[in-house]
Amino acid sequence: MKKTLALALFALSLPGFASVKIQEEIYIMGQSPAVVKELVDAGTVEIDHVTSHGFELYGPTGIMDYLDQKNIIYTDMKAMAKTALAEYPSHAEIGEKLMKAQAKNPGIIKVFSIGKSVKGKELWMVKISDNVNVDEVEPEFKYISSMHGDEITGRELTVSLIEEIAEKYGKDQEITDLVNNTEMFIMPSMNPDGSERRQRGNANNVDLNRNFPDITRDSQSSTAGRQIENQHVMNFQATRQFALSANFHGGTIVVNYPWDSKYDRHPLDGFVKELSTGYAELNPDMRNSREFAGGITNGADWYVVRGGMQDWSYFWFNDLQLTVELSHTKYPPYTEIPTHYKNNRDSMIYFMKQVHRGAGFKLSRPNVEGVVTVKQLSPVAKDMGSYAFNSSEFYKVMPEGDYSFSIKEKSGATQTIEVSVEKDKVKSNGNYVQL
Repeated sequence: MKKTLALALFALSLPGFASVKIQEEIYIMGQSPAVVKELVDAGTVEIDHVTSHGFELYGPTGIMDYLDQKNIIYTDMKAMAKTALAEYPSHAEIGEKLMKAQAKNPGIIKVFSIGKSVKGKELWMVKISDNVNVDEVEPEFKYISSMHGDEITGRELTVSLIEEIAEKYGKDQEITDLVNNTEMFIMPSMNPDGSERRQRGNANNVDLNRNFPDITRDSQSSTAGRQIENQHVMNFQATRQFALSANFHGGTIVVNYPWDSKYDRHPLDGFVKELSTGYAELNPDMRNSREFAGGITNGADWYVVRGGMQDWSYFWFNDLQLTVELSHTKYPPYTEIPTHYKNNRDSMIYFMKQVHRGAGFKLSRPNVEGVVTVKQLSPVAKDMGSYAFNSSEFYKVMPEGDYSFSIKEKSGATQTIEVSVEKDKVKSNGNYVQL
């Protein structure tokens, strides 16, 4: 029986980018993923939130039977979640909150949908900028939360952030300067169907954070065959010039930095660790973590994730992204949300400001495509790579220093500019060079 079940589970292994079907959600206490290594290797299950206390396990029907036969003790997380979200706003009520923020300050807040979920719920995106209906030449920043429907804290915190900005714009200098010189986009819930069902996956029981193009397996960033929520996010990203972003989760408290899918160090490894530390230091629970030194971790060193948003975002779009775990409990009592917001508020504002640690250019002629080669000139000479640009625009977040941008248009025209990147300065033009 045991052998037959194991073989049946292995048969569920999926090729390419296809994600595991999540029908059972399990927490295994006091064990490492090695106890189910054969299932992980076969691609039958997903693991998440590995700590010294245990780990989460997700997979098709039959996993719990398999664990029973191996005498592995576990907890059924789906059963625990049945009443956990009773206090939380519905998706419709979240939409109403966003619309109220827009009505309070329509000059800086614009609410729109980038598409619909499997079950037809609007995927709300909020743009925040001083000329919100104009596409200005300013650094572009993005927050996306709750790809996992049962990790709800980030949804509430991003809504609270939007409401605070609507209230304090023109009164708080830090917020006002940020809004006046940045284009910020915030998506409180990428997976409203999962949140309504109190489950990790979307309505098709697929983990959206394993359904993006994988940088180790996919040759291109294609939407073909992916979940509809992923397709909408991918299509929206392709229309923007995001340079820095983060996605919010729950289940522990830590900032996770790339890469997630491979053990190689990121090209900007020291820089991404600095950004991660900056977020964590302003959050008392993160900076005092006993599980993660300094409240940060490299993704793959923690556990490997294939098809995650974080790696996809930078590899194909030059959008440097972190993953932030906000709460040990995925759905804490709703009365605890204000405390979680208090602990993360300064970190969230800090990280948004870091998009100004960069430089870019904007060509006067529209719709120009090409390649820009970036070289650091000081404090050390270093090749930073070549990057495609479109819509006549390019912007990159980088460590402090002096750089040269060698711009080659698709037509063959070339030019070189020199730019400087400074720390802790929100610049009036976003440090763009107009060409």
